[in-house]
This record gives sequence, structure tokens and C-alpha cells, in this order.
Amino acid sequence: MNRATLKVAFVAAAMFVAGTALAQGKCKVQTLLIGNATANDTQAAGNDKLAELLTKYSNGCFKASARHGSALGGNREMIAQLQAGSIHGMQLPAGFISGVVPEISMFDMPFLLPGRPALITAFAAQSKAAKEMKKLAEKKGIHILSFHGIGPQSFLTKFPVSKLSDIQNKKFRVIPSPPRVGAYQDWGGVARPMEFSEVYSALQQGTIDGLENPPDVLYKMKMHEVAKYYTVTEHFAFASAIIVSKKWFDSLPKNLKDVVTRAGKETTTFDDAAYTKSQDESFELMCKAITCTNMPPAEIQKMKDLALKGVWERMKADPQRGPIAKLLLQDVANFNKSKK
Repeated sequence: MNRATLKVAFVAAAMFVAGTALAQGKCKVQTLLIGNATANDTQAAGNDKLAELLTKYSNGCFKASARHGSALGGNREMIAQLQAGSIHGMQLPAGFISGVVPEISMFDMPFLLPGRPALITAFAAQSKAAKEMKKLAEKKGIHILSFHGIGPQSFLTKFPVSKLSDIQNKKFRVIPSPPRVGAYQDWGGVARPMEFSEVYSALQQGTIDGLENPPDVLYKMKMHEVAKYYTVTEHFAFASAIIVSKKWFDSLPKNLKDVVTRAGKETTTFDDAAYTKSQDESFELMCKAITCTNMPPAEIQKMKDLALKGVWERMKADPQRGPIAKLLLQDVANFNKSKK
């Protein structure tokens, strides 16, 4: 047997042993932590599903569990722990990653994404900008398994909103993402970046006057108890990211990497169905408890026009974010063409 044949035989044997070990669970069990900032909502359920699938498909090589309600810290702290490898996975709104990967904040551009969860997921799957975001995240120690949709965002406020001028000089909690902060500057509102765990008390105390979020998050986190007006605008939509630690992922053998990839893919499918159901049900239930209205189309057009002339132009001119913003506009055109 020559050297080349021996090498092939050795590689084949190694792959067989690794595959057999995985199939029989003969591996050192890794305890995995899946971090989550929220509780009792669909994001929490999605992180539970990710943990469940990681455990299931590893045949005992992984023992994963999700920790909810910022038990492992706020999103910023958890992302840092994920980069270091002490937290293994998360799914969270993509905008929170922008503190580490600024280009990902471009998913937060106003009136960019379609509102329905599965449509957001489909948009991200064909997006050239999303592929670039994943490459940039790898350089910062974050391996993105997928982007998926959460749902459209509208205003929940302590005061009625029927026109754009109603939000001017009012304080709104936002994700710390430049497109969101910039949009409020265009609209005359005051953006207040804040961890979600602080929002309920901030509404109670009057530190903020309102926030934006999909119905699912607002209702299940009981924000409607302290802010009684929901105005449908869908001025933003939430794209979420399922992420794992690159440091940890790179340390895995191929068969376990495949397990992680498969778990991420199936969690995305779970999320699409779960978020669609939850958004619809939560909207209906919330609107039985508080006042829900639609922003008049003419007022929404004012918001769009101001954003197109304002934050969209500023982001396109930004040396770092500009290339991604321009790619996203191409993605929108391609996505709309594919639907015809």
C-alpha cells in the first residue's frame, strides 16, 4: 500500500471513528449556554428550541439550555461572552450586534424590510448584504447561522398618535442602532437607547414616553400595562440573528459543526411559524386591552420621505456602512422583482 493510499485510509478511518462516536454519544459532553434577554415570549421559545435541537442532534455530545430574562447579563454583555466562548449561542434582534459589527445595523433602516416574519427571512436569505454581514461578523468572533424575521414594529405610547407631529419631542426607547437613532432625528422624536429589561420601569417613571416593537414582544412582556396606545406604522421591522461563538464553533469537529448548522436551520423554520402565529395573536389580544389605531397613509408617507432624504442618505454616504446600505437597496429591488 503506497503512501497516498495509506493517507486516504487513515482519513477514512478517522471520519468513521468520529461519526461512530457521535452516533453512539461517545464524546466528552459539553454543557452549552444559550443566552436570552427576554422571557415568556417567542424569542425565548426560539432559544429553547435551539438548545433542544443542539442537544437532540448531538446524541449526547451537547447538553444545552437557554437562560432567559437577562440571567447571563444584558445583550451587550452576552455578546461579549459569546465572543469569548463562555456563552455558546443566542438569537436576538440583529441591531444589538451592531455595537460589534456596525454594518449589521443596516437591517434597522426605516421602511426597509417586509413586515411578515417569513418574508423577512426570505429577504435575508437572498440578500447579498446579509452575506457580507456574516463575513464581517466572523472577523469579530460571531458565527451567524441565519437571519430570520420577527415582525413589524410600530409605536406603543403613553399618548395618542394620529399624525407625525404627535411624536415630536417625545422620548422613545430604541435599540442602540444608528439608523434607528437617525430616523427619530428626522422625525423630530428623541431616541433613547436602552436595554429592554429597563423599559417597563422607564415607562412607569416617565423616563420615556413610548417605544417601538412588534405586538408579540409588547404584549408578552406586558408593556401595554404602562402604555395604552398602539399606533400601526410598521416603520421598522425586526430581523433577528441566530448566532454562535466562532471560537467555540471552530473548535468542533465537522460532524458537530454540522449539528450546529442543522439546529440553526431548523430553529429558523420554527421561528417563522412561531412568530407569525404569535404576532397575530398578540396583536388581537393587546388591542382588546388598549387603544389600537392605524397611522393615516399620508402621515406614514411623510415619515418615509423624511427618512429617504435624511438617514438613508447619511448612511449611504457613511464610509463604513454605505456599501451595505447600497447593497440593501439592490436587494430590495431584486426581492420585489422575484415576487412578481
